[in-house]
Amino acid sequence: MQLKRVQLIYFSATEKTKCIGQAVAKGTGLPVQEWDATAQRASNPFESDVQTLTILAAPVFVGRIPQPFLQRLQQKKGNGPAILVVTYGARASEDALLELKKEASKLGYLPIAAGEFVAQHSMACTIAEHRPTEQDLKEAEEFGRKAALLAQAMPKDRLPVLEVPGQDPYRSHNKVAFAPTANKNCVECGRCADRCPVGAIPAEHPNKTDKQKCISCMRCVFVCPMQARSIGFVEKQLIYHKIRKLCDENQPNRMWFAELQ
Repeated sequence: MQLKRVQLIYFSATEKTKCIGQAVAKGTGLPVQEWDATAQRASNPFESDVQTLTILAAPVFVGRIPQPFLQRLQQKKGNGPAILVVTYGARASEDALLELKKEASKLGYLPIAAGEFVAQHSMACTIAEHRPTEQDLKEAEEFGRKAALLAQAMPKDRLPVLEVPGQDPYRSHNKVAFAPTANKNCVECGRCADRCPVGAIPAEHPNKTDKQKCISCMRCVFVCPMQARSIGFVEKQLIYHKIRKLCDENQPNRMWFAELQ
C-alpha cells in the first residue's frame, strides 16, 4: 500500500498527547495534516482515503477515552490504516486502547498499530512531571516509522489483526469529583471559556464553572494566562495521596503491531 500523507487527529487538553502524536507522525516521514479535536466546536477539516495513514491520539480519563473526542470523530468517515495512541498519567491505560480500536473500526479505519505512552498526570502534576522525555519522543518516532512501514507492506487482500489490552464491557465512566475553579486573580479574559472542550465555563461569566459539564481535563488551568484556575490545594493533595501508590513514573511505553490474516 502506497501512502501519501498522515492525518494526525488528537484530543489534548494540556498538549502532552499532541506532543506524542506529533512525534509519531514525524517518525512516518510523510507529509502531515493535523486536526486538533479538543475544541468544543472543532469541525473536521479533511477526509481520508486509502493512501492516508491516520493517527488517532487521546489521553486516558479514568481508564477510558474522553467522550468528547469520540463524539468529534463521528464527523469522520474512516478510510485506510490507522495508528492508535493513548497517553496516561503513569497509572494504567486500562480499557482505553480497546475502546479506541473499536470506535476506529466502526468508523471504517483499519487499526494496524497501537501505543500507550506515559505523560505528566494532568491533575496530580508532580506525578510523571518530566514525561514525555526526549527518550519517550524518540520511542514515539520509532513507533511511527515501524507502523508506516507495516502499512506500506500490507497486501490489499489481507486484513490486519491488532490485539490490544482492555476488557469489554469497559469500566464505568466515573466522573472525577473535583472541577477547577477561578480565584481572585481571574480578570475574566474569557480564554478558558473559549478553550473549554465541553462548554463548562460560561462566556459571560468566565470566573464560573458548571461542575455538571466539567470533565476535569485541566484545559482551563493550562491555558489561563493569569494562573487563576486550579482544583485547589486540598483537593490536589487528596488526589495525589489517593493515586501516588498506584502510579509508576518509570513505566515503559508499550506498543503493539498488527499481524495479517
